[in-house]
Amino acid sequence: MDRHAQWIGIVVFCLILAAGCLDESREDRTMNETEQAIAIALADPGVRENLPVHSDDYEIVDVAPATWQSTGPEGTVSGTYPVVTFRLCNRSSLYRVFVDVGNNSVVVAHWQWVKEPFPCMATGAPEEYATLEDAAEDPGFDCPLAVPSYLPAGYGFSVVRIYADPCPRREVVYTNRSARMLLVQTCAGDPPYAFAISMPEPRAVTANGVPATLVKGIGENQVSWTSGNATCWLRGSIDEEELLAVASSVGPFAPPSPPASLSEPGEAVTPGVSHFGTPRIFWPDEIRVKAGTSGTGEIVTESREKGYGRVHLRVLSRVTGRASAAAALPMPEEMEISIAPPDFMAYPHETYYAEITVNTTPATPPGDYVFRFHQIFEGSFYGGGWFVVNVTEEESGPSPGVSQ
Repeated sequence: MDRHAQWIGIVVFCLILAAGCLDESREDRTMNETEQAIAIALADPGVRENLPVHSDDYEIVDVAPATWQSTGPEGTVSGTYPVVTFRLCNRSSLYRVFVDVGNNSVVVAHWQWVKEPFPCMATGAPEEYATLEDAAEDPGFDCPLAVPSYLPAGYGFSVVRIYADPCPRREVVYTNRSARMLLVQTCAGDPPYAFAISMPEPRAVTANGVPATLVKGIGENQVSWTSGNATCWLRGSIDEEELLAVASSVGPFAPPSPPASLSEPGEAVTPGVSHFGTPRIFWPDEIRVKAGTSGTGEIVTESREKGYGRVHLRVLSRVTGRASAAAALPMPEEMEISIAPPDFMAYPHETYYAEITVNTTPATPPGDYVFRFHQIFEGSFYGGGWFVVNVTEEESGPSPGVSQ
């Protein structure tokens, strides 16, 4: 054997030894903390009940340290643990598992509701419609606009938002004084509503005569169903029974029939008959404000059975008193009054809220100021009335250098 062949044999022998060493090293290698945390999480019985660990229908989003704290009868316990974050392929919510690697156990696991997941973040600003009639004429959808015919007491139509690609949908918004209710609609062939509430243990129910899914979220409930060539999601901070009642009333929008005539001031009516079901508008009697600050008052419109049309609210002028013949006066010094919204569309059996805002400065003189307002409910009535703005003196602060 020549010297060249001997060197080849030595090299091959060394490579074999090295490979054996590498194999032995790989077999004896211990998992790092991240790998241990994942393994512990996937082996936990509670986690396995919430995640399909036997399939590929989930992904590991992240493993990072986080602090967990719990307060109980024995005091507060806290610590920093690796958190394994999972996401199911058909849900936007995240499942977070806090792992105690040292004790080979799961500390706690919970779902985290993701309000705005990623699929539709590229969608641009929506087109907004102030009436259902205008929204129904939008040409971008292959299914008719759907709306409820029943609303909980105190709710009224607010706006329709229409989103284009990549996630086309209609959002019909209803509001009361402090909350909103949202009806989302997509047509057949469009992507599903990406921002729907996704929580564990959804419940099968019936809504609108078809199978539906009820989900209890954080502060909101949601029911979703498919009927014909459209899918709807209805969500709001109302109880399940009321939510299902609203959902069961949803159908294609059809403009209500307008009233036969407009009621004029002084028109003779039959008490309890002619006015039954006609809309009503309530203005505040008085708005109190300290000079140099702002004050507000609420205008409540109840459309009732016969209320269908645009509503217009105006503050006409300051006057000498609460009388039709009262003379107009100039506005008080450094005072501004506005109404928001001053105009809106009203539909039967709904309630709407507008706000009067009175802005003053320290130069506004204290006193009572009477203002005349005008209101029009198209197709129903028009009229007016008065309210008072009571301005009190600005509270004087402590003089410089004087202790209190």
